[in-house]
Amino acid sequence: MLPMAAPYRNLILAGTMGVGKRRVAERIAAAFDAPLRDIAAEVEAREGMPPREVRALFGEARLTALETEICRELALQRGAVISVSATVMLNEGNRRRLLEAGVALVLTTALNEVLRRLHADQGDRFHDPGVRAVVLARLKREWRVRALPGLAHLDTTLLTPDQVVEEAAAFWRAVPEFDRG
Repeated sequence: MLPMAAPYRNLILAGTMGVGKRRVAERIAAAFDAPLRDIAAEVEAREGMPPREVRALFGEARLTALETEICRELALQRGAVISVSATVMLNEGNRRRLLEAGVALVLTTALNEVLRRLHADQGDRFHDPGVRAVVLARLKREWRVRALPGLAHLDTTLLTPDQVVEEAAAFWRAVPEFDRG
């Protein structure tokens, strides 16, 4: 089956950790033969370490500066699927920039399901109260993305991965195109 043509506007997939943004973004990008851009992967490619290590070694300000630089670059793209953390979308400047070139869909999942996924992902580390406290503090901060005005949401709690991809792709296709004139 041939891939569908990607809409002109970017699709920005946002959400808290544990909602499966990256997997959904990969599948949608493949279905549309669209470029996939992941801000966390961009940070890692530039710094040689994942965002959490950049934050731990150089502080939140350095990570925010990198994310802002990447958002500026991604705002110049068209027809791409962009995966972003909730923290990136909580930054008003980043959010505004990304929305100038695309539409955002915030993937949400019930808290108990997010915690189950994080426990499965972290394994025995999640039993360490220090690790768990850091993860929960970050999740609490990221949870604020659910209250941002003007962003569409898709609750993935009871959906299969195929259904999430299908609904997110339908959302992207349904958004009116930019006036290119």
